[in-house]
Amino acid sequence: MSRLFLVRHAETEHNRRKVLQGQASAPNVISAAGERQARACGLALAALGLPGPRVYASTYRRAGQTAGAIADALGTGVTVLEGLQEMDVGSWAGRPYSALEVSADRIRHEDGSFGFVGGESERQVRARLRVALQGALARGGTPIVVSHGLALQAALCELLDVPFDDAWADQRYAHANTAVTELEGGAGGWRVVRVADAGHLGSGR
Repeated sequence: MSRLFLVRHAETEHNRRKVLQGQASAPNVISAAGERQARACGLALAALGLPGPRVYASTYRRAGQTAGAIADALGTGVTVLEGLQEMDVGSWAGRPYSALEVSADRIRHEDGSFGFVGGESERQVRARLRVALQGALARGGTPIVVSHGLALQAALCELLDVPFDDAWADQRYAHANTAVTELEGGAGGWRVVRVADAGHLGSGR
């Protein structure tokens, strides 16, 4: 049985201000608070004594920084994987998070599924994440994948065979910065051990 850990990157200034980040945000760095979050997440994962931990990060700098802190705690390196990056929000970049507080049918991509005008749909994101996660799992060990908020929601819908609109309605897969999801399973399906666990941050999230 395989174990898979999914982690949202640590806080950035845009996250603190609750503003959607577009593709132009790829070079953005984590904040001082984000650095503390990443270290705490790394220590929490190191305490699990995972066999053969392998840390993966999206191509965005904030994910790489978070993955680096986790890898340091685990005594390993970081592999950057194409396909783990955040959903492209297109023309929604720069809008407040509150703009997302609507039903999924109000946010539609050209292909008819949840997604953003000028950006990606969740179908497209699920497709690229499927390839990236398969690549990480094929390398063996215990994958710890550092990605992004919307991308992680799409990934969990893909892995658990849940309609994205349903997950969006109750935000069951929403992750705070450095929140950890743990799954067990493999080709026959995945079982949730914990979802979006941010206990390592204590009350000072």
